[in-house]
Amino acid sequence: MEFSVYQRAARETSQLRLGGPQGAIAPMLGLASEAGSILNVYKKYLRDGIDLAANRELLREELGDLLWYAAAVATACGLDLEDIAEANLRRTRDRYPRQHTESECGDLPVFDAGYPAWERFPRRLVVAVAERVLPSGRRASALTLVSAEPVAFPDGPVTIGGKLAGYRVGGVLGDPLTDNTRRVDAYRFHDAIHLGFMAVLGWSPVMRALLQLKRKSSPEADECEDGARAIFAEEGLAAMLSRLAKSRTGFLSATSIDGDVIEVAKAAAADLEAEAVPGWLWQAAIHQGFRAMYLLGENGGGYLVADLGARELAYRKVLAS
Repeated sequence: MEFSVYQRAARETSQLRLGGPQGAIAPMLGLASEAGSILNVYKKYLRDGIDLAANRELLREELGDLLWYAAAVATACGLDLEDIAEANLRRTRDRYPRQHTESECGDLPVFDAGYPAWERFPRRLVVAVAERVLPSGRRASALTLVSAEPVAFPDGPVTIGGKLAGYRVGGVLGDPLTDNTRRVDAYRFHDAIHLGFMAVLGWSPVMRALLQLKRKSSPEADECEDGARAIFAEEGLAAMLSRLAKSRTGFLSATSIDGDVIEVAKAAAADLEAEAVPGWLWQAAIHQGFRAMYLLGENGGGYLVADLGARELAYRKVLAS
């Protein structure tokens, strides 16, 4: 039976007043009551040891009543139960991690596919993150590109259209970073967040700028996806996530990255190519980036291995010889 058909049939059996501004109150109370009845079945199992299988018919009845009241609430609020069900499946498939098949992962966007080799992220790169003390006494971190595969710039940066493009293996990426706050924390290592975005999402305007891989062959991508506004959006997202992480165990577990956090990430990526990224992939990117940042802080540096093919960012205290 389709949900919309069920909803219409359920309305025909309703004795509730479904009209007016308070029309949803009674079915909402019924919904809460039926949820309690379902919990009561499980309470008896815990308290009395009554086999759940023996209460299957009772559970079926209570779940049916729950569905009836859900339909009544939808009717009272002018909603279609079938639309609700379809929207819920879209949201949960986007939000919650699953055992994704190779074909599903293969369908994920690769944002620089089709661009020239000198405008694409390396598929695998290793970055050394070192910590040093500045003359001011503040601690700072610096990035050095250890390796890149494939290497689009074997002889270092080149001049394209009158501007330097590309990276040098063994060269420094960007300027040293401090915590930029009065309170000492590990934010000086926050490039790990950007590397997490790059490795897992295949997206990071910040890392494009550091690696000098802006997509100049497409004026639109160069301006709208790799330009200053996109960079500021990503930097703002990293700062906001760092604030949220403090009350969520530092995002050291993927489950601590709830729907509210993912909505913040999606809001920051609105109108950018990364808005096509599903919620479960954002969750993986945030978790891996923050875990790497934490390990860098705990060990005073180390190495980050970004594998874009596997969509993984890994921390290494030392590199295997």
